[in-house]
Amino acid sequence: MNSVIYNPLEEFEQKFKDLHLEKTTQFFEKLSEKSKVDIEKNRETVRLYNEYKLNLSKLKKKLTWLKVLRVIMCITVLLIPLVIWKTTPKIKALKTEIEEADKKAEELLKEAYAQMLPLNSLFTDRDALNIIESVVPLIDFANCFTAEQEADMMINYDFDAHRSVDNSTLDMLAGKYNDNPFLFENKLIHTMGTETYYGQRTIHWTETYRDSEGKLRTRHRSETLRASVTKPKPFYNTQVELNYCSQGGPDLSFSRDASHLQTKSERELERHIKRGGKKLKKKTDKAIKSSGDFMSMSNTDFEVLFDALDRDNEVQFRTLFTPLAQTNMEDLILSKNGYGDDFNFFKTKRTNKIVSNHSQGRAINLLANTFMSYSYDIIKENFIGKNADFFKAVYFDFAPLWAIPAYQERPVHSLKPIPDYSQQYSLKECEALANRIDVKHTVHPNTKTSAILKSSFVESADGVDETCITAYSYDIMRRVDVVSVYGGDGRFHDVSVPWDDYIPLVQTNNFYISTVERAKEQDIIAKRNNLCIYK
Repeated sequence: MNSVIYNPLEEFEQKFKDLHLEKTTQFFEKLSEKSKVDIEKNRETVRLYNEYKLNLSKLKKKLTWLKVLRVIMCITVLLIPLVIWKTTPKIKALKTEIEEADKKAEELLKEAYAQMLPLNSLFTDRDALNIIESVVPLIDFANCFTAEQEADMMINYDFDAHRSVDNSTLDMLAGKYNDNPFLFENKLIHTMGTETYYGQRTIHWTETYRDSEGKLRTRHRSETLRASVTKPKPFYNTQVELNYCSQGGPDLSFSRDASHLQTKSERELERHIKRGGKKLKKKTDKAIKSSGDFMSMSNTDFEVLFDALDRDNEVQFRTLFTPLAQTNMEDLILSKNGYGDDFNFFKTKRTNKIVSNHSQGRAINLLANTFMSYSYDIIKENFIGKNADFFKAVYFDFAPLWAIPAYQERPVHSLKPIPDYSQQYSLKECEALANRIDVKHTVHPNTKTSAILKSSFVESADGVDETCITAYSYDIMRRVDVVSVYGGDGRFHDVSVPWDDYIPLVQTNNFYISTVERAKEQDIIAKRNNLCIYK
């Protein structure tokens, strides 16, 4: 079971998909047995609850139509008191019936939740990860991202810890694959762009003209003058990425973007490869003339499909992309079973970053409350279905890396030693915890935008890290620019254009990070896995 994955696409379809479903089902059945819930009793309670909810919906519709009917009758007939006398008792009776049905439905819902409490309470935030580890044993998920692992990735694998104030870690999932460190990270990213604002003003004037008979006449004219100004504006977006560290190709860097070639027809694909082949030849000829390093590989299909033409070390690129790696990558890119070519691949020496379309917006981990419900059948459907989707997303983020056999080799540990840090938790872990805090604890009081939270280490004592969280955000002040615009009356007019001025704000606060057990006497303001943050 501890063997490497030689063909990630084929093995997912023929082995891992069904194995994961089997392991997930077994895991759920064991939890069900342990909980000792009465499944049939819960199904009967849920059935009654659904009946009451359906009946409640019908009663509410009936009440609405009766009220509408009363209004229509009052409008169309003169005997208003008679109409009210006839319909009001029916409306009151319906309201009473609705209240009773609503109360009964609420009682049944509480009963159903109580029946499922023993099962709901057994779910943990590690369940989905434990199942994946049992399916792919070379994967080992960590409970948290420690300062030691962060330092190891930075010192020995060229990992950029992204200390820029333009991004902040919202969530993460760290671990190792055959001892190669990896980190799933969900980041909030800040970029500066521009916004165009518009203003307008209507002008009026009187002009003299001659009519068709040559007589002088006057007429009133008007025109709406428009103006615009472009000003700086911050933008925020999230990005989920997988950083995978490997010693393979230690001096090689390249990038390639998703092309979604799996959506093209066979004829369109042939044309794409033909055009790409011409581009490759030109690039190779140019490199030869200028004594450059680039040399196209003999497998034109792979070169065009993978399209990593900005590589900077030809020897190491060819060492990584063996014939098997090329075939695996082509299969992944053209497959209609997985996600096809939806992944961006960035290699910076010993760190590889995968940013896939299918992972954007997804949860980094499936937390216990993901599965909970009042219905046994819904819980089972949630657990099996959401675990299957989660496993597929995680698997195909790793797939472009597993396609390269060298990336699955265990690292040689003749690496630089990691300093003995007093710091326990990585700065990214601190940011993830800080981002779970109510913003009133972290950002400047005048903040009117999202905030980028950055952490810095202060000190550590007795198993507790002190961290300084700096929040970068903006206040917004309304400004007005006056733009001179030429009008149809032959004069310039001032047009007011209101715009938003984003004023940078910075706020710092110190917090403490520790395990929940160690902080049980403290006023905890946020938790993540088994860690917590408090002042």
